[in-house]
Amino acid sequence: MKFHLNRFLRRVRIHGGEFDTSARAMYREGVTSSLRADLRIVRGSTIERKQMSTKTTFKRIALVTVAALGFGVLATVPSQATVQANSLTLSSATSTQLTSETLTATAATATLSFLNTDVADTVSVTAYLMSAPAGNTATPYMSVAETSSAAVDTTALLNGALALDAEITGQVAYVSGTASAAAVTAKFKVYMNGPTKVGTYVVKLVPAVVSGGGVIDTTGVTLTITVSTNPSTDTVAASATSILTSATDTTSATDVVVTADKTASTSAEVAVIKVGLLNAAGVATTGESYTAIITSGPGLLASQPLDNDLSASASGRAITVKAGDVVTVYPDGASGVSTISIQSAAGKVLATETVTFFGAATAITATVVKSVIGTASGAGNNAILVTLKDAAGTTVSNVTSLYVTSSDTTKISGTYSADTVAYSATNGTVGAAGYLVDLTGVATGTANITVGTKSSSTATTGIEATPVSIRVGSTTPGSVTVTMDKSSYIPGEKATITVVLKDSTGLTLADGTYTNIFADGGIVADYTLGAGSDTTTATSVDGFASGKKTFSVYMPVAETDVTFSWTTGSVTAAAGTGLPLAAQAVDGSIKVAVASTSGAAASAAAEEATAAANDATDAALSAAEAAEAATAMAQEAVDAVAELSTQVTKLISELKAQLTALTNLVVKIQKKVKA
Repeated sequence: MKFHLNRFLRRVRIHGGEFDTSARAMYREGVTSSLRADLRIVRGSTIERKQMSTKTTFKRIALVTVAALGFGVLATVPSQATVQANSLTLSSATSTQLTSETLTATAATATLSFLNTDVADTVSVTAYLMSAPAGNTATPYMSVAETSSAAVDTTALLNGALALDAEITGQVAYVSGTASAAAVTAKFKVYMNGPTKVGTYVVKLVPAVVSGGGVIDTTGVTLTITVSTNPSTDTVAASATSILTSATDTTSATDVVVTADKTASTSAEVAVIKVGLLNAAGVATTGESYTAIITSGPGLLASQPLDNDLSASASGRAITVKAGDVVTVYPDGASGVSTISIQSAAGKVLATETVTFFGAATAITATVVKSVIGTASGAGNNAILVTLKDAAGTTVSNVTSLYVTSSDTTKISGTYSADTVAYSATNGTVGAAGYLVDLTGVATGTANITVGTKSSSTATTGIEATPVSIRVGSTTPGSVTVTMDKSSYIPGEKATITVVLKDSTGLTLADGTYTNIFADGGIVADYTLGAGSDTTTATSVDGFASGKKTFSVYMPVAETDVTFSWTTGSVTAAAGTGLPLAAQAVDGSIKVAVASTSGAAASAAAEEATAAANDATDAALSAAEAAEAATAMAQEAVDAVAELSTQVTKLISELKAQLTALTNLVVKIQKKVKA
């Protein structure tokens, strides 16, 4: 047997063949071992290999056995179908509702899906209420929203024959396929069924296999539903509508001014307050009562239904009123303004109304409305406004007649003649509270008019106002004038043309209509006026009142000058009186400027620029003149300097000559001294 002493051990070569000290040692040990035979070592190795072979055999037998069992299981197919690949999800973990609501668009959607192997496979979904606000009695419901290869009902489906019923709702839904081996899907809207309590509701949806076998995940999903107060069913009053009317006319849809005699009564109401309660959403509610309180002033209150028989008696100054009922107001014998506060059950002020109670009139005031009246029928109507007050200064509004006395009945009639009147808070266009009194003109002239509550000169009761002067005007025009309210306007601006008619003495004419004041065409503009302008082309002056007639016109949008011209009418005896001959066929005109603000600003700027240029020119001229003067003065200075220089030069020359002469004299003196 040959020994290769120069060969390395195999494990050393594998590690790279480095022949270091360790390698040499192993090499020597290997050589030494190979030179001798150890029977025990050889015997031990052989036994170990035998044992390993036996273990491998057992493992192989086990694997074969498991495989055989697996094939046996696979070969044994169950006789019943199973539900597989189930899934239950929510479109959102939260949703919202309002009290009393059921199914809404905000409801969350639960989606159940699974694979069936038989049409009879059925899965249920149950909605459990896990928590809710105290006092709740509502339960969660599911409503079918959509299906795919599915039939849904509130009872178990075993044949899949039922079609979708969108009206199906309940706490439990059963879903089965409409065909074998199908992907079954059913969607449900989940909501609380008419909750009445505000708060948070926690609902858990849990699936379960009803038919078909199989095991599914029953963990389920959780939905949190937040319920808020429904504005349409909120019974808490947050605001109110309040309408005050008189007791004799409760049909008004807006507040009226109510004044009443202060004479005490607990049965004769003078005013009615109609109250409509509104919740926070502005929806009418009758879920709670309200209170009415007199916070200041006189009066008593009562509550009752609004019907034709207001028969309740006054019960106090602070009362509770059933929703839908009205508040009635009564006098208590004192005068003044009664302030009634309408408040919610929680004390919130919802509205405030006032009723004025007055006593007997102790003061009267007459104010002229028409200083000039005519003699025609009705020409003196509403000529004087009269106000009456009691001792507390409260307006008296229950007078039905006043008496008129004229200082000159040949001009205005009336000697304690009764005039039927009615109190008004506004008196239409007059815009002031009181009574309007009519007068009757007799002839042109002036009279002093006294108005009062005395029925005769000898009456011992009653009051009279300070007399006012009223003139009966002429109805024969003597002149006409036309004026504009401004001399310039911006484009499109509203302008007012005023026509004034006076009699031959220059006094304002009585109200009325005057014909043939202008020739054909009336008042004409030389430029098209804006839309909405009054017609000014009439020859007559209709609606002449309070000494004038006005027309509203709109200036053109263009920047230009507009001239309004007219010619007074020419009247023949057959055509009517009109203006006197001297005032007929007379031409007149008014020229106004139409310019925008920017145009006016540009013109002003141009004017300012021109003025500035003129100022600059003047300044330049002044500067030139100043320069000339300065030049002349400079020349004078130069001349003066030259003359002074000449004089200095001459003086220096003379001084030099004197010094020379002095020097010569000194020299001569020195010579003589030496000699």
